[in-house]
Amino acid sequence: MIRNIEGFPAYGFSTIVKVGGSLMRDLQACRETLAELERLANRGHSMLIVPGGGLPDKAIESVDATHPLAPFTAHHACALAQDQTGYMLADPALSTGLVACSGLGDCRQAASEGRIPVLLPSRILFAMDPVAWSWNITSDAIAAWIAWVTDTPSLAILTDVDGVYRDARTDDPTALIAEIEAEDLVALGHTSIDACAALFMARKRISGVVVNGAHPHRLGEWLQGRPVRATRIAVPGRSHVTQAQTVLGAA
Repeated sequence: MIRNIEGFPAYGFSTIVKVGGSLMRDLQACRETLAELERLANRGHSMLIVPGGGLPDKAIESVDATHPLAPFTAHHACALAQDQTGYMLADPALSTGLVACSGLGDCRQAASEGRIPVLLPSRILFAMDPVAWSWNITSDAIAAWIAWVTDTPSLAILTDVDGVYRDARTDDPTALIAEIEAEDLVALGHTSIDACAALFMARKRISGVVVNGAHPHRLGEWLQGRPVRATRIAVPGRSHVTQAQTVLGAA
């Protein structure tokens, strides 16, 4: 991707943050998560939020479960569901420093004004058509693609579990994987991050983390390279933070 090339201004984001729609099940906790993102932005972290599908997406999945939708319908409806979640995240009912943006230029401008842009991805997805019309592609993969397009070196997936677990044993704290290379993550299939996103991160050399959004301070600790309970996704030879270390069992 382009960086420091005359005529091609950098977007300047240090991290893409995918805010999973599952975090909206508890709206007060969601507000606290967004408030922590605002505090991190005030400390100099430049973030771009990509929303998950959230509650609107669940409604689409419910219909598809009993009356299978055409790929065109499902793909476009789910992209619009991300937009709806993004609008809600940026609403004053849930946040004060977030702003909904339909284009990447708008995101750059919002960040320059000290706000946190929330990308409404449908317009870009419909225009560029970069991903397959498949249920295998989720907002995780779209967030990874946005990281690549914007030349952002890392991706944080905020979800409702502490990270990626061996054999999906989310009820077993010892099964949490502290660190895994993106290529190895692909072999696990769909976990708390979808396999397509993991493969894209491996191929495009995007490092990242899967972290529990109910404990938003962990994201800040990861950004500062501190030990944190989460799953760090490593790419050999590349790290967004010098000597960043993610370990199992940290607070």
